[in-house]
Amino acid sequence: MMRCPMLLLLCAILLSANGFATGQSADELNARIDLVYNRFHNVTEPAFTDDFILADVKLDPNYPRRFDEFSGDISGRFLGAVSMMSRGVEDDTQLHRLTAEILKHQRQDGRFGDGGLSFAAADVGPDQMALLWGNGRLLVGLLEYYQRFPEHKEVLDASVRLGNFMLQVFNDCATPEVRERVRGKAANGFICFTQFNEGLELLCRATGDTKYRDAAKKMEPLLEPRGEQHTHGYLTTLRGHMMVYESTGEPELLAAVETRFQDLMDSGFIMINGGLLEYFKADYNRDEGCTEADFLRLCLQLYKATGKEMYIAQAEICLYNSFYANQFETGDFGHRCFDARGYMPHQGAARAWWCCTMHGLRAFRDVLDMVVTSKFDHPKDDGQPGIRINLLKEGRWSANDMVVRIERIPESGLAYRITVEQAPTDFQTLSVRVPNWAESIRKTVLVDGKAISDAKAEVVSDGNEEPLLKAYGRSAGHGRIWKAGDVMEVRLACVLRFVDRNKRVFRQGELPEEQPVEAAVFYGPWLLGVNAHTNPMFHGEPYADNILLFGDEEATLAGISYEPQAGPLLNGPRLPLNYQHSGFPDRYQVTLQPVGEQNTHLQTTVSCWHLVKRVPER
Repeated sequence: MMRCPMLLLLCAILLSANGFATGQSADELNARIDLVYNRFHNVTEPAFTDDFILADVKLDPNYPRRFDEFSGDISGRFLGAVSMMSRGVEDDTQLHRLTAEILKHQRQDGRFGDGGLSFAAADVGPDQMALLWGNGRLLVGLLEYYQRFPEHKEVLDASVRLGNFMLQVFNDCATPEVRERVRGKAANGFICFTQFNEGLELLCRATGDTKYRDAAKKMEPLLEPRGEQHTHGYLTTLRGHMMVYESTGEPELLAAVETRFQDLMDSGFIMINGGLLEYFKADYNRDEGCTEADFLRLCLQLYKATGKEMYIAQAEICLYNSFYANQFETGDFGHRCFDARGYMPHQGAARAWWCCTMHGLRAFRDVLDMVVTSKFDHPKDDGQPGIRINLLKEGRWSANDMVVRIERIPESGLAYRITVEQAPTDFQTLSVRVPNWAESIRKTVLVDGKAISDAKAEVVSDGNEEPLLKAYGRSAGHGRIWKAGDVMEVRLACVLRFVDRNKRVFRQGELPEEQPVEAAVFYGPWLLGVNAHTNPMFHGEPYADNILLFGDEEATLAGISYEPQAGPLLNGPRLPLNYQHSGFPDRYQVTLQPVGEQNTHLQTTVSCWHLVKRVPER
């Protein structure tokens, strides 16, 4: 058994040399995906054996496992995530074996788990909610497996029986008395019922029977206002409602989710790293990988539905910072803890093998699918055929019969080479989304090694969005009859962005010279912080009043560097700065780095809120 985190990391990077079905080996996305698979196959504490995965449907008293009362939760999540992210025959063989065993444990009324639980309205409480939650996750997992393997009709039959069980208990579970009885029951609350809409919509798609969609539509109106609910269940319900919208196009369904999303944006519960805590509670101090995965996926759904820049911008902040930072060195996703300054180590902060590890893997599928899309998938397209690069992520991508490879140009962390490997014979536009963190973008098109188009554009906000998420609604594109070997290079210029507690954004030249202010520091898509793993003395007691010192803006930007040789999980910028420690005199140096790089080491203090000020030029 491998216990050393650095051995696990090395193993993941070596595994990434085999590549992944959608991306390119040794890039960050696939290195992180490989780290999850390394968790499944090489970390044995606990080991993801068949018995371990299936404990929540077998309910063997001789094999107790945490959360097996949420019957179908782990088994369903594992089934769905691996079905969507399978890397070949070995994974598929395991999926077939697990699915066949799961079906043996379905009860006569269609449920999985405790067959003795009554679902009469007078009896429904936290125990019933736990079973509904797990069964909902299992329904999704079964139907995602069926999407991959439609020849397995027995899986669809089992899904229909489970969906019918949901319809049978719907009226009793939806009563006001039940909703009141489970109010405040956290992960056993009413969200265990409303999250069934995702599976019911998938069942409608698989069978064509709209009675399942009709029930799914009722879930969002039943969802309580935000309150102090469990964020994972709340967001899962919204994702399910968006799936119904994707099938029907009914504007009122989209409007309901956009209203709730705006409520989240206005609530103050979205953290500076772009994620949310496990509960909507002001005094709570830890997040949940499932929540970060859900929020990321919801943002991508809303962007795909509306084309609004604010949604993809929020997804990008969440991806690079909250979602990446939530992953542990073991490959698990789970719970990170926070204090007023940022991340902190915490006894019991969990590598959540029981849910987040699988849910994090499943979110990668949505990210992979959004990196490059057909232009016709975007509601604000100009009608020209082609592809749109929504996220600048390395790898080999395809859409609309065009295949491109995206690579980081080694000498710059924010320059990318896009090489056409395959293209149709007609006119196509290759378009790159201009992210909200870019100050300017230079686009160069090379054919046979010679530039045929070279243009630089300043990026100007349309002024309609909150400053951190200002919308540009622009893309850098070029239309022509593309051929294999043609290249587009894009170079993005950035400045440091400082964000205060009120989300006010300002630049380095606006920092005060006398009294420091508290701010978080962004560069490009990255939230930068001080990591105790690489800067152990910065957080020596007392550090709350440490001051980061910024000098000339041009010199500061010139000092930013990248370390491509460090590997795909350490590919963000490094910003060296002087600082004053609040416990001892003189000036010392510290290096800011992305908070998302925490999965390369054991948990430690990573501060991202600091006192900052400008040092007068001498």
